[in-house]
Amino acid sequence: MDSVVVIGLNPRGMALAQALAAAGIQVVVWDEAGPSTGTSPGEDLPRAESLQTALTSASLVLMCVDDYDGVQRLLGQAEPYVTADVVNVTSGTSAQAERVAAWMNTRGGRYLDGALMGHPEHVGVPETVLVYSGSAEVFESHRTVLNHLGEATYLGAAPGTAALYEVAMLNFAWATQLGFLQTAALLGTAQVPATTVAPLLIRWLSATVTEVISDYARQIDDRHYPGDQEWLELDAPLMDHLVEAARARGLDTALPELIQALTTRGIDAGHGMDSFASLTEILRARQ
Repeated sequence: MDSVVVIGLNPRGMALAQALAAAGIQVVVWDEAGPSTGTSPGEDLPRAESLQTALTSASLVLMCVDDYDGVQRLLGQAEPYVTADVVNVTSGTSAQAERVAAWMNTRGGRYLDGALMGHPEHVGVPETVLVYSGSAEVFESHRTVLNHLGEATYLGAAPGTAALYEVAMLNFAWATQLGFLQTAALLGTAQVPATTVAPLLIRWLSATVTEVISDYARQIDDRHYPGDQEWLELDAPLMDHLVEAARARGLDTALPELIQALTTRGIDAGHGMDSFASLTEILRARQ
């Protein structure tokens, strides 16, 4: 059975350790700051007295610290003792993940980079998405353990892929949530509670928008954007209405003006009769 040391007792790290312990896995925790005080969640988890003690007792090292500088520093300190596989779910960039993987490779270590697509309260829920890239051997060896944290998906051997997925998926989450905030603020000017509109939006997303995203995905891969059902010149007046409504009701117009401006650029670039997905070509313009 895997014995796991979790390094990093921030809320995410603690949630990882608790999920593994709840699954009956032998877990030891360690944090650079030393033992915490008080009665925070996870206080009953066994804590290693030192980094050396933690690492020499584990078959898997699961890291979740503040940043990749911390990852590199701790692995450097631990170098004489690291014999276990390392899985790192610290948030960072592809370049940072690749540097750590290269450092581990020169020392004969096995490294898997990962990203948790959720908040601490989502850890351990089967539907929670976690993505990994790097060593396929590490992923396969510890897949059972990783699946206790959420649904584990392997993205390939390139170490930086998981970090790229994280920022790309966060882009989607933030853009979607900001759209909801704008919607709630706009309807709020007519005294419509956000809790009233949320169920309608969720139903609309499930019934219609998810199908549109699947269709757009095919268009983007093919770089062909048929405007059979909707096209930019059809959408543009509706965007004008959105900007006017937000301005008239005293709301910030930055988000609708961004959508409007990108659409105008798309039309100017010759995509007027193409679908909304054709704006991908505008977003790619700096490649």
